[in-house]
Amino acid sequence: MKKTIGMPWTYGTLFVMLFSILLSIQLGYSAYYGLMISIIFIGAVVHSHGYTPKEIANMLGKGIKSAWIVLVVMALIGILIGLWMMGGTIPTMMYLGFRYLSDLNFILAAFLITSMVSMVLGTSLGTMGTVGMALVGIGKGLSIPLPLLVGAIVSGGYFGDRSSPMSSSANLTAVVTETKLPDNLRHMAATITPVFILCTIFYAIAGRFYAVHGPNPEIMELQHMLATYFPIHWMMLIPPLMIMVMAIFRFPMLHSLIVGLLASLGIILFQQQFSFSQILEAALLGFQHPIPEVSAILSGGGLLSMKNVILIIASSTALNGILDGTRMIEPLIHKFIAKTKNSGDLILRTSFLSFIIAVITCNQTLAVIIPGKFLQKVFREHQISLNTLARTIADSGIVLVPLIPWNVNGVIITAMFGISISAFAPYALLTYLTPLCTLAFGYMGLVKKDCVNVSL
Repeated sequence: MKKTIGMPWTYGTLFVMLFSILLSIQLGYSAYYGLMISIIFIGAVVHSHGYTPKEIANMLGKGIKSAWIVLVVMALIGILIGLWMMGGTIPTMMYLGFRYLSDLNFILAAFLITSMVSMVLGTSLGTMGTVGMALVGIGKGLSIPLPLLVGAIVSGGYFGDRSSPMSSSANLTAVVTETKLPDNLRHMAATITPVFILCTIFYAIAGRFYAVHGPNPEIMELQHMLATYFPIHWMMLIPPLMIMVMAIFRFPMLHSLIVGLLASLGIILFQQQFSFSQILEAALLGFQHPIPEVSAILSGGGLLSMKNVILIIASSTALNGILDGTRMIEPLIHKFIAKTKNSGDLILRTSFLSFIIAVITCNQTLAVIIPGKFLQKVFREHQISLNTLARTIADSGIVLVPLIPWNVNGVIITAMFGISISAFAPYALLTYLTPLCTLAFGYMGLVKKDCVNVSL
């Protein structure tokens, strides 16, 4: 006979979950190990309250099954990034970006270039690890203030992490909130557009004294390197453009990625520069150029590069399957949102919940899953569309993570650029203007109503 899981057990379970995740990260391991420990502990607690092993396994399976499409999408994106590096798509974007740096505000250019690349790659850390590192290297040579430059790069990186159809966060948010990604992206444009304009104005003003006048040796050297070792041609941009266009016309993301993958393979085969084994290696293990100087700028991708992301998403959704199946966390959620009076209060509480989960667990995935899953009923009760729930999570738990010193994103950025979060945070405008904008929209009633009376 099943027993009700009391609040003391719920609090104890959450404590073990948070402790195990934090311990894993502190010891230098992936959050995946902490999540697995949490699953084992919660499984034991649930079993002691009358649930059979078969019922627990079904809950775990149901949780993972709910996000299977995201897992497949992440695998395809990893493969695409490896092929895009090999085939010249990403080098072409970098080459064109550097080409127009001449006589241009460098800070503004850094923001715009990283925004463009992150929209194509769908990953902030991937963008910063490639074009971002190159921009910082050039910036140091030009004596540009590092905090301002990194702030612009972080803003551009998280623009795509939040808004790109290639983003793991955006795809996971759509699945968890039971919404369609193209609908979410259109709805999310309402809050990100004014923020992007404000960021553009700020970086244009802040960087007006840091323009690149005339040919720059470092930029020319990078361009020469890219043009020497990679095919640079507009044709290389066809695969990402096809994916973007298909997303705009509401094709399923999986179909769009498959078409983009086939187009990429066609271009690589047309070049006749790589053997089948080399293409397979780039798709599975990632692209590594034999010349160290080139590999330092462009390397990575591949299916295995997504291993950690896939494992974290799978374990997080499995864990959520138990929490959802036993309804053990619902009383806490209801208590948290009990005094919600209007759409503004609901948006504020949703943003805070997503952010605080990211702060406590150091896990961006749980910051999406928990509010996305457990607040659906509340949004429906307030007759607010689940697209607004998805937008609120994107505008808070996803873009704020680089400002959390102990979050994985913050740690990686600090190590990558050799600068503290407190130094670049004031200039990473997009990361805190976006949640402020979504809160303003909520209190002004600019939310999408459920089924009818749509406003923004």
